[in-house]
Amino acid sequence: MVFSIRLPEDDRSLILVLMALYILIRLPVLGYLPLVQDEAVYAIMADEQADAPTVVPTLFGYPVAWKPAPFFWVYAGFSEVLSPLHLPLEVTYRLPSFLFGLATVPLIYFILRNAGSSRALAFFTVIIFLFSFTSIYPNAAFLTDSLLFMLVCSSLYLYSDKRLAQWRFIGAAVLAFSAFFVKLVVAFIIPLLALAYIYLYDRKSLPKPVFLLSLMAVPLAWVMHYFLLQGAGLGSEVYVSDVWWHLISPAGIYDQLAMLVGSMTYLLAGSGIWFALSIFGFWKHWRDNLFMSAWYALLVFPVIGAYLMPWYYLPVFPAVSYFAAIVLLKWDGKERTDLFFAVFFTAIIILTVALCMWIYSDLNEDFLPQKEAGLIISGKENVLVIGNWAPGVIAYKMVTEKRESGRPLDFGWVVGDANFTTEMVNTFVDDYYTGRYPVVDGSFNRMYWVKDIFRKDSNVTHFDYMVAIQLHDFQSSAASNLYNSSVIQVLDIR
Repeated sequence: MVFSIRLPEDDRSLILVLMALYILIRLPVLGYLPLVQDEAVYAIMADEQADAPTVVPTLFGYPVAWKPAPFFWVYAGFSEVLSPLHLPLEVTYRLPSFLFGLATVPLIYFILRNAGSSRALAFFTVIIFLFSFTSIYPNAAFLTDSLLFMLVCSSLYLYSDKRLAQWRFIGAAVLAFSAFFVKLVVAFIIPLLALAYIYLYDRKSLPKPVFLLSLMAVPLAWVMHYFLLQGAGLGSEVYVSDVWWHLISPAGIYDQLAMLVGSMTYLLAGSGIWFALSIFGFWKHWRDNLFMSAWYALLVFPVIGAYLMPWYYLPVFPAVSYFAAIVLLKWDGKERTDLFFAVFFTAIIILTVALCMWIYSDLNEDFLPQKEAGLIISGKENVLVIGNWAPGVIAYKMVTEKRESGRPLDFGWVVGDANFTTEMVNTFVDDYYTGRYPVVDGSFNRMYWVKDIFRKDSNVTHFDYMVAIQLHDFQSSAASNLYNSSVIQVLDIR
């Protein structure tokens, strides 16, 4: 008797299996990591939007152009609903991403089916997608990508379902417009793939005005967002400093190569086996499905610009998963789910899970000190945080204080990629608003783009506690140590 994997006979059963796998994989990591870098900043910004919504999001009351405001409105709404449940802080902020990712699972499956994939190929493609760090991390993190990807897939599903009437193009356009206000120009993936799909599979709809107008939703959102930011003086800055510099480094060819290496690092660590298989699969089978080939070709953008941010690959990873699946599943023109396929497929999944566990463990070790230090200073007044970029420290202080007393306490924060000498630190301790060093006061909008020193507005005039971040040369004989890791010290300087 020849071994062969038997799949259920209907799509609904396959989707239930896939959604169960999604939950099984992602629930254990939902609250495992402390808030990591951008997550910490977003938590502060979401809390500000919950207290006072604005059309341009704010940090410490100043407008910032990093991400559009609707993303923060959505997560702030979830946070307000979930807070009375007293879930772990990390779960409260990440649960929306988990739910958006869960809703995306059947959408990916049906897009693949609408694009001509067999049930087996669509099923195993989604399994590969689920078992990759590229999708696991954003589905269990407080980032824009899970919501964005749900909107992208919802829009593409409407474009690809020919059973629906022409109104589907209106719905797809609304979703595409909304996607732009989550993560800006990434939403252009929708009209590009929609045009490819309609050209290949539904050409009679190509000249219809409702379809052609739907393609303008993302460009219209782009124009609206640009002029919205220009009202706050941020339009040109975000589209040059943030978007363009993600693709073309202003520092020259060597920095561009460094960006390329950084873009591949986490992809290869957590999803590299699937990626390697996809290259071979694309080379061998790109003619089999031109729509998926067009989707795969968009991989070039995260390869160039996803520096140490593997979640940037999420919008194109279904195509990577597809070509990895087809090279394993299809032999001599036939799909074979035999014993060799089952053993090889299972072995790769086990190895990928092991690599993902290693990455999560490494990230936890790196960022746990920020959480521990932030919790130590939570509830303490007259605190100065100074040194390199470690937003988890202030996020855990502010968010915990808001949970416990309704509002965060005032504190000082001086941060930058600078050589903070002992003399320099003592100067800020003695005179927070010293003019001795060049500092950007108040607005942190350019924090990700320039190497200046930034100083938060504060009414504190005397400090009792100090958090020193990566100040290895700092020495203070008068301070007592409350916490000391390899990168962070919490000092009582009274």
